[in-house]
Amino acid sequence: MSTLVTGGTGFVGRYIVDDLVESGTPVVSYNRDFAVTDRQGVTCVQGELFDLPRLVRSIAEHDVDTIIHTAAQSHPEVSIDLPMTTFAANVDGTLAVFEAARMSPNPPRIVNFSSECAYGDQDEQTPVTEASTPQPNTPYGVTKVATEMLGRVYGATYGIDIVSLRVTEIYGPGLRMPEILKDILVAALSGETFLLEHGGSHRFHFVHAGDVARAAVLAAATPKLPLHVYNISGGEQITLAETAELIRAQVPGASITLGDGYWPGWDRQGLFDISAAAKDLGWRPQISPAAGIASYIEWLMHHDH
Repeated sequence: MSTLVTGGTGFVGRYIVDDLVESGTPVVSYNRDFAVTDRQGVTCVQGELFDLPRLVRSIAEHDVDTIIHTAAQSHPEVSIDLPMTTFAANVDGTLAVFEAARMSPNPPRIVNFSSECAYGDQDEQTPVTEASTPQPNTPYGVTKVATEMLGRVYGATYGIDIVSLRVTEIYGPGLRMPEILKDILVAALSGETFLLEHGGSHRFHFVHAGDVARAAVLAAATPKLPLHVYNISGGEQITLAETAELIRAQVPGASITLGDGYWPGWDRQGLFDISAAAKDLGWRPQISPAAGIASYIEWLMHHDH
């Protein structure tokens, strides 16, 4: 049996593929762009999420018993400019993955990637648990709530085993799209000044891509979980100002200027409660922000940003 990873050549997808290969699990890396690999245990398949025949055939031909669904339009700010594109990619695309599973004689188990953006603004003095009420502030956040609900309905109605992971701010080597921690690090290492007029007090839950991949693989290996969603974070909540201090400790002379207050338009939330993932998945983050930033800096110094 094998695991199909949608977006297997993407940022988090690559980490997941690595972990699966290391564990000896055959992988089907399913991507819209053409890809080739000579890596033992990995098969690349080119296909759109909307191509149901292609998905169903891929599941059958490669004896897929698990799908880890990471492919998405993955940026909340971009979704504000491209709401219809984001909805089509994230909701319609995810629905196609669920349908492909339903149409298969032996429906694979599915781990669906959701996001902290599903929660929107929450009371910052109250821990955010899986029972907290979603109130998304962006089209992207809405799409993630929609896929979670679809997953619950497909489980209750069709018996498809689907779990969603509400993942916080992911960082780490290989990230190509804009992200606040990456943007500050790139500026610091380039000797440029990073300037943000507001946001020094804004609190983030940074989580390393390696920890996220491990959570996804554990979720894929644990059937019939008691919850249909799980919080996945780095285990700490730090302000942007505190993040800047961690970077300055690693990059002496880094010029980082942050205004006070919150980052306009960005969700404000309390500390994420990840005890359910620890209990049911056996997962806890292993990479602290300080250690993750140090290793990320080392990587950025030797690779293109």
